[in-house]
Amino acid sequence: MDCSALLTRQLAELTALISRLRSSRRGDDAARLFGDLSNRAVLHVLSRERVLLPAWRHVRWKDLPLDAMRGHVRFKQALADLLVRPPSADGHAQALCAFEAHVEQQRLLDQHRLVPVLRDAMDIELRRELCNDVELLFETGSPPMREPIFGDASPRELIAEAEIVLSSLGGMRPGGGSAPA
Repeated sequence: MDCSALLTRQLAELTALISRLRSSRRGDDAARLFGDLSNRAVLHVLSRERVLLPAWRHVRWKDLPLDAMRGHVRFKQALADLLVRPPSADGHAQALCAFEAHVEQQRLLDQHRLVPVLRDAMDIELRRELCNDVELLFETGSPPMREPIFGDASPRELIAEAEIVLSSLGGMRPGGGSAPA
């Protein structure tokens, strides 16, 4: 499967769950849909952080699309805000709208920035393994059973390394703020 189709499919699934949650009238249905949305969104985040970031590390952060990584950080922030506001909580509708906007923004960034750069930065063999691993994690919630090809760094170490790389590109500070001009 083409990486762009895979990433777009994940985000389209999140959009569909958001729509179903928004139109849900019963509390039980809303709670179930909220759980499904939360689980799928977390798996999407994990697929990026446990598969995509190590793959980029494997190619020494070549052509890392800074704007797509910033979009991912904003996606995670909107998801965290949504997770603390279930359907029965005040502010749920606003948090759901904000999260929906970040899902769409991530889809556009993936389509126009991340996937084209990924194609240039990684050879076809690496992209195939990357896409297989992303699909496996997103569909089953399980990491690949084979030995990882991307190294043995923990997700925390990868994120810390990515923050250092991101901070050295374009004046960004770790934590998402821009360095003063």
